[in-house]
Amino acid sequence: MSEGTARILLVEDEDAIAQGLLLNFRRKGWAPCLASDGDEAIRLAADGVFDLVVLDIRLPTIDGFEVCQRLRAAGDLTPILMLTARNQPDDVVYGLRLGADDYVTKPFDLAELLARVEGLLRRRGWSRTHRDPTPESGGERFTFGEFWVDFGSWRAMTRQGEVELARKEIAVMRVFANRPGQVVSRRELLAEVWGLPDHPNTRVVDNVILSLRKAFEESSLRPRHIHNVRGVGYRFEV
Repeated sequence: MSEGTARILLVEDEDAIAQGLLLNFRRKGWAPCLASDGDEAIRLAADGVFDLVVLDIRLPTIDGFEVCQRLRAAGDLTPILMLTARNQPDDVVYGLRLGADDYVTKPFDLAELLARVEGLLRRRGWSRTHRDPTPESGGERFTFGEFWVDFGSWRAMTRQGEVELARKEIAVMRVFANRPGQVVSRRELLAEVWGLPDHPNTRVVDNVILSLRKAFEESSLRPRHIHNVRGVGYRFEV
């Protein structure tokens, strides 16, 4: 997705700030969507596909820290730009440790904020162009044991029957299908599936692997297909 058609989830409860940012995002040609509290942000992020999240820390219901933490734990590595109070420097450190990609302090300079947004969108575009696999491309069926994954329809035969896999699950399975018997590191999966090779949070990879094991393994302690390689990553056996 190019910068000009970028979808941005704006999470901001102060109406004046929210309306001003929505106006300026639209002037840039972007497609913003507003969430006014943390619960709504989690719901919209789960239901839609966004290129960037602009996330205020001080929110009703669930604060921005928890929103960020929940998104990352769910495997969502959409870039996050946090809005933090100028007199709370610890917020910046904590937010970055939770997985935020950048921050702007309030009250912010509009030109600086827009420049930060543009920078994150450019990086997102580069990642998708050069690294992110497209599960839609190619409709071949990958068969292993009594299971199969169809990369065209995103359907798979699992222990629970025929289901539709999530985007990240299908993308990880494509990596495994292309490299059977080889060790694939968590960093490689972050690069190839999420387009974020230098992201510090490899836990999101493990969460997707956990979902795939529930789909294809009778026992996670004695896996037949998805094996742990201690301290490195995973090896897929057909």
